[in-house]
Amino acid sequence: MTLVFVGHRCCDHSPSSGYDQVRTLFPDAGWLDGRSLADGSLRWEREPPGFATMNPLLHVLYGDCSGSALPPILRTLFPAATIVSTVHRPVSRLLQDRIARQSLDVVDGVIAVSQSQRRQLTELPLTAQIYAIAHGMWTSIFRPAPSSIPPPRDYVLLVGNYLRDWSGANRIVTLLAARGIRSIVLGSTASEMIDASNPMVQVTPRVDEAQLARFYDRAVALMLPVLDLTASNALLEAMAAGCPIICPRLPAAAEYLPDDSDTYEQGDYHTAALRAVHYHESPAHRASRSLELVRRSEMFDWEQLRPRLQAVYRALTERTPSDARA
Repeated sequence: MTLVFVGHRCCDHSPSSGYDQVRTLFPDAGWLDGRSLADGSLRWEREPPGFATMNPLLHVLYGDCSGSALPPILRTLFPAATIVSTVHRPVSRLLQDRIARQSLDVVDGVIAVSQSQRRQLTELPLTAQIYAIAHGMWTSIFRPAPSSIPPPRDYVLLVGNYLRDWSGANRIVTLLAARGIRSIVLGSTASEMIDASNPMVQVTPRVDEAQLARFYDRAVALMLPVLDLTASNALLEAMAAGCPIICPRLPAAAEYLPDDSDTYEQGDYHTAALRAVHYHESPAHRASRSLELVRRSEMFDWEQLRPRLQAVYRALTERTPSDARA
């Protein structure tokens, strides 16, 4: 099997996060730049030997967002290739994007990042085989260093931009401020979306990966007010760091988190804030939850997910592309 990844990194991710990390699991695989391909040219970041004479398996990264225009191009250039796309957005959002939705009609396989997302995809009139493999992370990057003296934890952390419930986030940080708890907000659009007029609310510019890991380690909890969810870099990073994650009660969140004890009904911001207050006032419970999350995170380490990706690649290449689309 000649495996080639197609796409490019998301500039908003830290160096060791993001779905494009899958390419590092297969160092012998090719890597075709997605931006150049969309502009009409082939530019290899890593060209596999003898590619021109082979029928490759092409794995499109971010196949429903930054890579959504690529499958039809690849099908034209490499008609005998096997093409698989990973989709990340909730299906309700995917259906609002005509190009992304139509791109799934020309692929042989689709990888969803949660079982709930996969179930929704199976309801669409697709001929592609649909698989579910969780999003991953490098747990060692965010795992806290052993320490006999726990660091002071006096703030709640908010991280990220995509599908964030900014109205809810503003309500939550206001509730936390009233209880004397600081909020630190990280995200490229956070300064435009969060009211930081309260001195208990701090919006921080982009930080490097080591700083991000320290923010997780030293936070009371990660507050993740989202409108919907399939997978989340912030959730995975916080889990590896042992930082409790407070988020809405959504099907995909239940697949990643150990249980629903830190979830809240959508719109119930009072409960979300009270959960953070609990961890602020109960450091022993925070420490216990931290150990549980670190253990849980191991199942999402990229090394643990590699065999599942390999199994999907084998299953697809054992079928001819025409069979997979029949």
